[in-house]
Amino acid sequence: MKLLAGINHVAVLTPDLDRLVRFYRRVFEARVEWDLQEENVRLALINVGPNAILSAYELASVDMPATRPRFDRGRHDHLGYNAASEEAFRELRSRLRAIGATDGVVTDVGPARLFCFTDPDGWEGEVLWMKPGVPWATHKRPAHWEIVDLD
Repeated sequence: MKLLAGINHVAVLTPDLDRLVRFYRRVFEARVEWDLQEENVRLALINVGPNAILSAYELASVDMPATRPRFDRGRHDHLGYNAASEEAFRELRSRLRAIGATDGVVTDVGPARLFCFTDPDGWEGEVLWMKPGVPWATHKRPAHWEIVDLD
């Protein structure tokens, strides 16, 4: 019996929900499924793709930390998004480069190619294109990752 069908949502905090929604709409063609204002908090469910919801809470008092290096960000280091295809991977890279949210460096880790981006609140994301038919077990050690030139 399969017990889970994926991750339902990831909760994020933001001081500016409208800005965050604009970013995810522009880049990922996301849509807001629900937007609620109550007392001192606003919540929006941002649908960024199949089974991928950002549950974004706007809190005026939230203090966004400065961008920090990988593995020095606390318990939630980054969020990885699956591109729907290699073409979608390239399109997302292009969109994120156009707005300065990524340097566009693509890394081949074996079963996937990926690039990193930073959203308006400093949360790092990765976009991955999973190579068809290549299993996770072929993942390379970081010392063997390769930079790929897509330009």
